[in-house]
Amino acid sequence: MDEQQRPLLTLCKSSIIDGVPEDLNEKSLALMETLSSLCSFHNAADLAGFLFSEMFDSLVGDDEPWIVFELGIFRDHKKMIEVIAVKGSITLADSQSSGVFENDVIVCNTSAEAEIAIMRWHDFVYDDSGRFQ
Repeated sequence: MDEQQRPLLTLCKSSIIDGVPEDLNEKSLALMETLSSLCSFHNAADLAGFLFSEMFDSLVGDDEPWIVFELGIFRDHKKMIEVIAVKGSITLADSQSSGVFENDVIVCNTSAEAEIAIMRWHDFVYDDSGRFQ
């Protein structure tokens, strides 16, 4: 696989905070099952678009957060941040305290904000020469 085709980012379910909501429909349950495996994205725009899609919103709901995802760098799965979502809002929490976000947390309310924040984090923890910081 050449560098152009290699995914940039990964996303998978990390943990359930407070039980799976009883009212999830079949599509949301299937998406949760898919996200239990490592899913990859070729760029931050695709990932951000997915995080603000109707399908993802339907899964996470619009009440209290109940599920946590791990967003990672494809080339090094040890580099990751947590994604906590409710409909229309994504919180990125840097549990590795890389210093990218003030107080290690940023809240994004649009796909464009999420794309910028994800790339800012990626570019900070990944060096284009292939070395990790």
